[in-house]
Order: sequence, then C-alpha cells, then structure tokens
Amino acid sequence: MNKFVALLAGLTAAAASVPAVAVTTVSFNGGSGVLPANAAVIQDFESFAAGTPGAAIGPNAYVYSGSVGSQSARPAFGSTGNFATVLTGGSYSIDFAPTKAFSFVLGSLDTYNTLTLKYENGSSQAYIGGQIINDLTFPSGNQISGETNGVVTYSVASGPRIVGAVFQSSQNSFEVDNLAVAAVPEPAAWALMIGGFGLVGAVSRRRKRQPVAFA
Repeated sequence: MNKFVALLAGLTAAAASVPAVAVTTVSFNGGSGVLPANAAVIQDFESFAAGTPGAAIGPNAYVYSGSVGSQSARPAFGSTGNFATVLTGGSYSIDFAPTKAFSFVLGSLDTYNTLTLKYENGSSQAYIGGQIINDLTFPSGNQISGETNGVVTYSVASGPRIVGAVFQSSQNSFEVDNLAVAAVPEPAAWALMIGGFGLVGAVSRRRKRQPVAFA
C-alpha cells in the first residue's frame, strides 16, 4: 500500500512539473467588425494623440487616425477613430488579466504579420500570416476584402489562460483596433447568480421535505 501511495505521489509530482499546454481555438468573422457578445474592449487607442502617425505605442508602432498609402490602411470593418499600426520591424505589446478569450478587429492581414499570445504559465504561441485567422489561402494585404478584414477571436478550451499579446510585422504593416477580452460579470451580477442558485436549492429541499399522501 505504501509503495502504491509513493508511486502515486511521484506521478502527481511529475505531472505538476510539466507546464500545462493551452488548447486555443482560432475563429475569424470576416467582413464584420462586431466583437463577440461577451467581449469587453480594453484598448481602442482613442486615448492616444490623434495623427498620422500619432503617438508611438512601441518600437516602430504607432496610433493612426486615417489610412496612409504604403504605410497604413484602416481596418475595413468595425474601426472608427484611431487604430494601431505596426510598421517594418515594429512591435506592439499589451498585457491583461488572465482571460479565456481574446479578440480584436483586424485590417488587411499580410503574410509577414505575426501575433504572439502569452499565457499565464509563461508559455507563448506565435501565429504567422494566415495562421492568425486559421486560413493559409487568404488574399494577402487586401484592404477591403472580408477574407483579410474582420474580427478574430482566440478562445482557450483548456489549460492556462491568455494574459497578453504581441503584434509584430517584418514589413509595412499590421493594423488592428478594438482589442477585447471575455467580460467578467460585475459583483452585482455574481450576487444575483449566487442568490438564484440558493433559491433553487431551497425550493428543491422544501419539495423533498413535503409529505407524500397515500390514497
């Protein structure tokens, strides 16, 4: 028995020492700028100085207020006001609280764009070109097509949650807007949910206590 317990403890420790792998699915809603219903925008770039380019948000990455030939093109769907552009060799990073889903508005995807997701256990996953939308046959760089412009969402089915993202591009450009994460219910909403569960439980217990009448 002791040998079995020791073996079980050893296996548990070994499993714990192996980093969990996030199982992430990619979904792309091309031709749409509508974020998922449960998404909360954490960055729309409206707080940065407007301009073309505007404020720097990373190495060779800027906030734009409009399209500029050979440099930047506003995402065709769902983008208003300011948006972010990563130019040649540039990078823009954002960190946030652990979440099961991360979404953003994507503009004119190119084969040389790279998105890297960061997970709460310190691991990361890079998506290059068509991998970003889970479609390797897209029309690279098309500024108006629904095949390269829309809303992309990364959802974690199991494993560590997403805690950040890095946008990079080896050529001009990588354009994004309206970065969002899965919304967390407000404390009041949690209270209502818990209260509802308690009410259901109370009703169930009361029904069980009711005497059974026999004819």
